[in-house]
Amino acid sequence: MPKKLLSIWIALALLTAFSGPVKAADLYWYLAASMTKPGKEMVKKFNQGDHPFTVILITGGSGQLLSKIASAGKGDLYTPAAMAYVAKAEKLGLVKNHRPLIEQTPVFALSASGKQKIHTWSDLTGPGVRIGLGNPKTMALGRSYQQIQEKMGPELTAKIAGNKVVEGVNVSQIINYLKADIVDAGIAFDSTAKANNLAYIEIPAAYNHPEIAPLIRLKSEVNEENSNLFIGFILNHLDIFKKHGFRPAEP
Repeated sequence: MPKKLLSIWIALALLTAFSGPVKAADLYWYLAASMTKPGKEMVKKFNQGDHPFTVILITGGSGQLLSKIASAGKGDLYTPAAMAYVAKAEKLGLVKNHRPLIEQTPVFALSASGKQKIHTWSDLTGPGVRIGLGNPKTMALGRSYQQIQEKMGPELTAKIAGNKVVEGVNVSQIINYLKADIVDAGIAFDSTAKANNLAYIEIPAAYNHPEIAPLIRLKSEVNEENSNLFIGFILNHLDIFKKHGFRPAEP
């Protein structure tokens, strides 16, 4: 064997010996910020197991995540905070299939100062109350609140809007505003408030608009078997969601 070919063969053999087994491509799960805590725990538990791939968790506002998926053309699973995003994703030709995953109900979570000022729903319209609402373009709760406003009517909507001091791009930002006492009350899901140990005021049922967060399998998934494995893992570990105050949706 010529010396040059022998050198190439030895180099390839050493590379194979020391690189170890080739791992399958990572699986990307885009998850609405409202479910960050159980999502992180779910992914950590899965990645600690003996699996041929790693799950990468990407969190953010439901609308923000959809824009990322559409622009990058990359992703395996997408879990927005509301079913409305299924239609949006389908319109963009991104959806392979979907199923309901989590039920969530909008509430107004309270900061430390808010707990002193706000004791009933009507207190949200009081003088000096600082409220954080959501951007409907980036945040599922922003869209949900638009539908709540339609039920509340213009007078009550205007009173609450008059106390708005910030508008979050995702629910994590609203939670941070609450924890920093920048606002007294902020739009959130009941599950997110519970996960962050925040008290909250319920929105009257006549106005409220509960949401179901779907688990969407994307057409851009890299490996169908990997997606099946991780989806099965999620469905078999819904207790992680329950532990953080989330309610699994009916299949």
